[in-house]
Amino acid sequence: MRLLRHFVPRDDQNNNTMPETYQYQGNPFTREDLTHLCLCPCCGEPDCGEEYMLLTESEGKQEAVLFGGGTFRGYLNYWFYEGITPVEYSKLPEFVRQNNECTGWQDISAQCTEINADDFLLTLESIKNCSRKEYLYDDFENYYYPIFKKFAEEAMRKGQKLYISI
Repeated sequence: MRLLRHFVPRDDQNNNTMPETYQYQGNPFTREDLTHLCLCPCCGEPDCGEEYMLLTESEGKQEAVLFGGGTFRGYLNYWFYEGITPVEYSKLPEFVRQNNECTGWQDISAQCTEINADDFLLTLESIKNCSRKEYLYDDFENYYYPIFKKFAEEAMRKGQKLYISI
């Protein structure tokens, strides 16, 4: 996968993400870049190496949302706790189970995997509505949730497949 990122400044005054333009094998696509929300606990730099992309394609044109995988996986890890029963675990969205089990989209050998858009939306709703306050962050509700939800719903409305690239 060839990915070139062209810098477009972020509006820090309003803490809004500005769109960036990407080139993926010669096909430009523009969407959101959420990597500025992901600070490395070791070096303190924004998303120092674990960028993920949520992708869709229509008529040869690709669109994506770029985000920090480590931070997003932190939201998914909420459900993986000691003492969870097999029945509770089986009710988790498939997207969450694949994250926990390192299968499907989270398989180390996976590069760009199709994901179920309905299941992804269920995952987003589950994160947003979780009851354990230590896992609630304003960044999720203010940035990840609305951007991911809009992106996935738009792909579904257009009949497009949804992919994740890690």
